[in-house]
Parts: sequence; C-alpha cells; structure tokens
Amino acid sequence: MSAVACMIASRLALASLTPMASGKMDVINARERTRNSSLSADFAGLIQKSSLRRWECGMVRPIKLSEADEIRFWEKVDICGPDDCWEWTAFREKGYGRFQLNGSSYRANRIAFVVTNGDTELRVLHTCDNPPCCNPAHLFAGTQDDNNRQCRDRGRAVYVCGEKHGCAELTEDDVHAIRKLYADGWVQCEIAEEYGISQSNVSDICSGKNWKHI
Repeated sequence: MSAVACMIASRLALASLTPMASGKMDVINARERTRNSSLSADFAGLIQKSSLRRWECGMVRPIKLSEADEIRFWEKVDICGPDDCWEWTAFREKGYGRFQLNGSSYRANRIAFVVTNGDTELRVLHTCDNPPCCNPAHLFAGTQDDNNRQCRDRGRAVYVCGEKHGCAELTEDDVHAIRKLYADGWVQCEIAEEYGISQSNVSDICSGKNWKHI
C-alpha cells in the first residue's frame, strides 16, 4: 500500500470508519482507477491522480503532484466521518484553505475535488456551505451562476441599494424630491441640471426603474 493510502486509511480508522480488507491503491498513475482499495467503498476514489490539470481564467495550468505532495496535502486536512466536513487546518484566505504547490497557491477544496474527480474548467463549490471543507463528498463543479444561486438560496448574498451604496450620488430625500418635482410639472432635463445627474437617470428614478425600494 502506498504511503498516501496508508495515511488516509489510518486517519479514516481514527474517525471510526472501517477500511476494507487488504488491497493496493494506485496513487501515481493518473490514468488508472483505484484498484483493490484498502479504503471503504465510499472513499475508494479519494486518491486517484497525482497529475492534475486546472483551468483558471480561461487558461490551462498543469498541476503535478508527487506522492509527497499528496501526503503533504492530506496531512493538512482534518479527515472525519464520511458525512462530516473535512476542514483545512493550515493557512486560510477569506475562509478558504490555500495549498502551496510549485510556487503557486491553490484553493484546497479545488485540489481535493480534482484529485478525486479529475479535471474541470468550472468552479468547485460546496454543498455544505463551509469554505474550509475538503471532503470530496461535499464538493461539486458548477458555474458562476450556480454559485450566485447558492448565495441567494442560502441567504449569503448581500445586496446594498439606495444611499448606502458606495456609488450613490443621491439620498432618499433627493429621490422623493425629484419625483415630486416631476409630478409638479418639471421637465426631466431641468431636474437633471438641478441635481447634477443625467436626464436618463431622472427618467429611471421617476419611472421607478431605479430606487425601487422607495
């Protein structure tokens, strides 16, 4: 059994998981699937590849992990039960684990996903909504739209509108006044000049396209 497989097996055993009977996991050959795994069936594909490819910003960046790199990676993961979050224990940035490899820094959850599932040009997202988690069972590939949808559905999206927005040129009182002036017969270009904004902005305010919340 390889050193990586031995390490994962022992840590799963410590987490009260039952490894399967004897077997050997092929860690080095990226083309071959795990054979006669010594791990439970739930984790049979955990360590499959040592040569990874990552798509980032439209460019393919090859990632090659030696067996020592893989050992170093999984040593920084708190491997628990199969349904638990396996949190990254080393350096984090904005909650996400960071893994240094060959002079580059990668998100730990992406490395965990690609090691297990292969290449992807998509984002690696969490089903558990826990940024430091590296449990492959909690990871999936998705688009930016998928990520935005998750944010909305789980209440993580923060929408700042009105005068609290950093680019706001008007206050809520200004908007009320603009709408009253328009209702009183002022033309939009006059209102725009009065408040130092564009006529189209005045039109959007008066029609309710902008500042919908008031």
